[in-house]
Amino acid sequence: MVNDSSNLRELNEPIEIHDGIYWVGFHDEKTKLQCNPYLIIDGEEAILIDPGSVPHFPVVARKIFSLVKPEQISHIILQHEDPDICGAIPLYIDMIGRPDLKVICARPAYYFIIHYDIKSPYYLSDANSNLLTLKSGRILRFVDAPYLHTPGVIMTYDEKSKILFSSDVFGSLEEPAEWRLFADENYPSRLSELMESYMPSKEAVLYTLKKLDRMSIEMIASQHGSIIKSEPEVKKYIEICKNLNYGLYLK
Repeated sequence: MVNDSSNLRELNEPIEIHDGIYWVGFHDEKTKLQCNPYLIIDGEEAILIDPGSVPHFPVVARKIFSLVKPEQISHIILQHEDPDICGAIPLYIDMIGRPDLKVICARPAYYFIIHYDIKSPYYLSDANSNLLTLKSGRILRFVDAPYLHTPGVIMTYDEKSKILFSSDVFGSLEEPAEWRLFADENYPSRLSELMESYMPSKEAVLYTLKKLDRMSIEMIASQHGSIIKSEPEVKKYIEICKNLNYGLYLK
């Protein structure tokens, strides 16, 4: 279960952040932008969220397939179209080998994601009431987060665990040696560097944060940076993001 340690030995293995939900990421010591793929295991199904790039594929795939058989993965969620999320998708599809594997994304992202030459059928979130019901009855809801930082961004909310997989929102830029899997007292300054640089405007950010205010969120698992792991901390970081200055490169 959740462990505050970012010991490199621990990071070399999948880390369970909630019952049946795993961080399967890669600590990249060469960049300030850490990437966080996640795996939800729900009975006979497994859902892969933002699996990552080609350079990260050997490590991430090893972690994923130490937990589940390839054919157990029924859906891959792509919360937007960037290569740090989508680059290795054809490799995963080949390994999974399921003709009924579905790739989930929003329609605006789909127009770009098709250029990764994905052969699996798509499941467009906006064409399916922004939800996915698993065989167990578990519901994943998709929250549109337009322009954070592209038009087709979605977040994924797991109703069972109350975890919000937030895509780039609440992510950070930081020196590799300073990165921690779970947010610490220094995280606000690291978060502001990414958010203010990559998010275009306060108007766009507030549009999405107002949706989050109405939700019961007990953990935020962002695609970059650190995991925010308690409801009070979630509320704190929502307020922090309401007061940042965005569109930094326009100034």
